[in-house]
Amino acid sequence: MSFSTDLKDDLLNVDIIDDIANKLEVEAMIRLAGEISIIPLSVSVSFNSIGTVRRFVQLLKKYYKFEYELIERVIKRFDSKKVFTVNIKDGVKEIIDDLSLLTQESKYRLDLTPERMESYLRGAFLVRGSVNDPNSKSSHLEISSTNDSEILFLQKIMNDFELDARISKRKLYYLVYIKKEQTIGDFLYHIGAQEKMSYYEDVLITKEIKATAKRTINLDVANQNKTNNAAKEQIKYLNYLYLNYPLGELDNKLLMVMKVRLEHQEDSLQELLDVIHDEFEPNLSKSGLNHRLKRLKEIAIEFMEEKGE
Repeated sequence: MSFSTDLKDDLLNVDIIDDIANKLEVEAMIRLAGEISIIPLSVSVSFNSIGTVRRFVQLLKKYYKFEYELIERVIKRFDSKKVFTVNIKDGVKEIIDDLSLLTQESKYRLDLTPERMESYLRGAFLVRGSVNDPNSKSSHLEISSTNDSEILFLQKIMNDFELDARISKRKLYYLVYIKKEQTIGDFLYHIGAQEKMSYYEDVLITKEIKATAKRTINLDVANQNKTNNAAKEQIKYLNYLYLNYPLGELDNKLLMVMKVRLEHQEDSLQELLDVIHDEFEPNLSKSGLNHRLKRLKEIAIEFMEEKGE
């Protein structure tokens, strides 16, 4: 079962007391997934889930008297999927009039509280929405419709919740979509999917922890490579001095550093400093050690240039 399907199953259990909020959820389902025929007067609404059909019919029966027939068919494209269509004829006029389905705006959309906006979004998502699994590489949530004004209305109420919803077009469909992971979690919260929101955010946190750990490992490897390269360069110049330079002319502090570095070729700068603190010079700083190593390199280069090497 996909994350979207599992999420929609959870939404079927959301219970709302506000009658107008319930009607708005039904209105969204009809406006996004329904067709109205004038002769004879009827409403047909298509669903991909029998559970959503059940919620739609149950909500309608709370407020209207009507008769319907349920048609099930299988659509075969890349794979087979069931589509359930609810055809309402008897009693349909009361539904159309009450929800103002023949006009662009219904009376219930003129007085939207946060709970009512959430109900409208829930109805729209149940019939025309999808969201990527949080474990996938990209985050994406969308609601589609062939009606551009409906998509504009959805964008407006989504952005009233500061969800940064945007609009695009894909073939015959207009889309309102969200790409940001955090705002997708907020959308799930608003439509009543708190459990799935928690799961979604837990997955994102786990992904971020793994990504941070990976970045840290990569940084540690890069730093180790940098340290190894610096050590190889130091040892190259120190070996040259040891074999070619009159060591008696070197300062004792420089000789000590040369000795420690050549005896501990795999050690980091801090590890060299620990050896020096324990055996030779307790107060030498890291910058002081680094300065002496640079001075030994300069002496080696100067001597090589003098000899024409």
